[in-house]
Amino acid sequence: MSMLDALLQRLAVRSARFEGLYRRLGRPDGREWAEMLRRRGDFHAMGADCWIDPHALIVDRAYIRFGSNVRLATCAIFGHDGAMNMINRAYGLRLDSVGKVDIRDNVYIAYGAIVLPGVTIGPNAIVSAGSVVRSDVAEGDVVAGVPAKRMGRLEMSVAMLKAKNERYPWRHLIEQRAGGLDAAIEPELVRMRVEYFFGSRARGASDSE
Repeated sequence: MSMLDALLQRLAVRSARFEGLYRRLGRPDGREWAEMLRRRGDFHAMGADCWIDPHALIVDRAYIRFGSNVRLATCAIFGHDGAMNMINRAYGLRLDSVGKVDIRDNVYIAYGAIVLPGVTIGPNAIVSAGSVVRSDVAEGDVVAGVPAKRMGRLEMSVAMLKAKNERYPWRHLIEQRAGGLDAAIEPELVRMRVEYFFGSRARGASDSE
């Protein structure tokens, strides 16, 4: 992290007013963004090794608890029902509708997913892209759909992924990775993947050539 990035992160830790500046100029990755939120104490609790996309929409943060190794893509998490203001005004009422969101250890929430108030997810669970979670996701479940329903079990998904990976010709490069991304091997990894997917012809070559 550069000195400028560190300064921007410290400003964002100090006040949410600087979040946009940090996001725009610091361009933090998900690990850095999660660390900033953890240090600022936005959530009820946050475990270790979390990763949160800087563009994820997370409101009512005081009602949200994260375990360890929670990964959020660009999703949305709500701790309240936004319809209450309209209902209260329309019917002359003073009602409240809020709920906790408890995300346990080892959970991934994919792009475009929406998590509504009052749910617990995991541990060891995946919420698939575009899902709307309005009820609890049990330990070990993979859910998808609107509303989200169980589509499988995480251990089965892991077994299928392991078998699939054994067939990849770039498997030896993945074994060399120190983490999720290694800039030193990424160009060769991309080259091998492209050749595997599209054949050995040069990029951009059309079938008519």
